[in-house]
Amino acid sequence: MSRIDIETELNSEEYKRELTRLIEMRMSVIYCLHFCYANSTRDGVSGERNFFLRMLDDILQSIISIEMLAKEGIVNTCKRELRYLVELSIKSHFVVANSKKTKFVDQVKEYEDLLNSSNINPINTLFLDYFEPEIQKEFKTFTKKLYGYLSSYSHSTTHQIIERLERAENQRSIGFEGTAELRTLNNDFEKVLIVVIVFIFHSVAQYVVGDFMVEPNGETLKWYFNKSRYINLIDEKFDYKFARQDKLLRLKQERIDRLKD
Repeated sequence: MSRIDIETELNSEEYKRELTRLIEMRMSVIYCLHFCYANSTRDGVSGERNFFLRMLDDILQSIISIEMLAKEGIVNTCKRELRYLVELSIKSHFVVANSKKTKFVDQVKEYEDLLNSSNINPINTLFLDYFEPEIQKEFKTFTKKLYGYLSSYSHSTTHQIIERLERAENQRSIGFEGTAELRTLNNDFEKVLIVVIVFIFHSVAQYVVGDFMVEPNGETLKWYFNKSRYINLIDEKFDYKFARQDKLLRLKQERIDRLKD
């Protein structure tokens, strides 16, 4: 494919739709993370005590950098950041769930070995109480497979090298990755952000998640990640709310419909 053909593709409506999707995901997850932080820290202690909330700056840096890099066609570096997000989310929730220390610096010292290791096996011990046992098992398998796949981009693997060479043969050099490459990256980005969201929802108080997912009138928040099965399962946990009782059947049907899209 010639350079002019690639430039035409980068200006196509299909490519622009994928860019719009990328931006929508970034905006949705940042809104979620900011909400969780602001609503949690009102208690006066979570801002220091909650390890996940203390790591939000690192998480936000990765999310924002992925968008910037993706717009420049730097795909593999994005995937390295995605792996970091999965790893950090697992470890952050593990510390929240297990540490009895009340100060962030003490938590870092307590789990120094865990934080310095690339091993994510502690995910197997986590209890994700928004999910039934079978869904917990499924979600953990999903997360571990995702981490394994992204790990092939974090080191000098043959998978990464061969993939890059194949792109080069098709004139897909840096800055000239096209629609298919961005769509694949977006699919990975979406999966990783769902992992981040699930783990932060399990790391903050239930009322924070309920306030985020459920509008004052009982409606489900309209945001990008409503299409996720895991996010819908968490939303379903708040069907007990009084404001939802007169619209519960419709809300249940809307969840089913969103998963069909």
